[in-house]
Amino acid sequence: MFRISPVRRATIAAAVGVATVTLLAGCFAPAPIATPTPTNTGFAGIGDDPQPLETGDPVVPTDPATAGFTTLTDDYGVLSIQVPADWTDVDGSPFNTDDGQEWASIVASTDINQYFTDYSVSGMDFAGSPVPDGLTPDQLVTFLDSVSNYFLADCDIIEQGSAYDDGFYVGYQSGFENCGGTDTEGFAIVAVDNASTHVVFLRAQIAGADDPSAVYNVLASTFQSSISRAAQ
Repeated sequence: MFRISPVRRATIAAAVGVATVTLLAGCFAPAPIATPTPTNTGFAGIGDDPQPLETGDPVVPTDPATAGFTTLTDDYGVLSIQVPADWTDVDGSPFNTDDGQEWASIVASTDINQYFTDYSVSGMDFAGSPVPDGLTPDQLVTFLDSVSNYFLADCDIIEQGSAYDDGFYVGYQSGFENCGGTDTEGFAIVAVDNASTHVVFLRAQIAGADDPSAVYNVLASTFQSSISRAAQ
């Protein structure tokens, strides 16, 4: 059985702060997200004060890649994650929320169109954006439910909204099984880096011969971003 649990992150070369995450008080105004082709299943945005996406500092991927996995970066070079080597259908293009917030993004699967259609293939999408002003823990939990909306509708819940802290990112995670009447399992994580510069989400479904625990462990221990907030 797939089990969501905090994972200790492997040493990461990307520079991140060591301060405890502080989520500031503020308002939340969800906005539908328009994603790259193929169209995502849709989920609400986060925050009501879009921040420009800073792309000047490239991310430094973890190295070397885990056996059987490969390292991906997005088109902007600010996101990095390791995925199974046979997830060769990759889209690294960004997307924008209706309120104008831009998210750097990586989608990877054996078949992206099918990944966004049913539970017969494995895949993941990982995205990041600057932390919006006034982000609160409650808004982060709401965002988690938005990101995992189709899992909530189609799967059995293993756990929902549990605390996530890997030493570099702090937030919440949910885990699922028996998705769409299959043995496919899934999870979603939303988190903020220790320096409170960016928010990320990572969600994945693991189907077929892929080992859910092994895939989770690598995805969750290698995702990283160099996104920063614009100078105020």
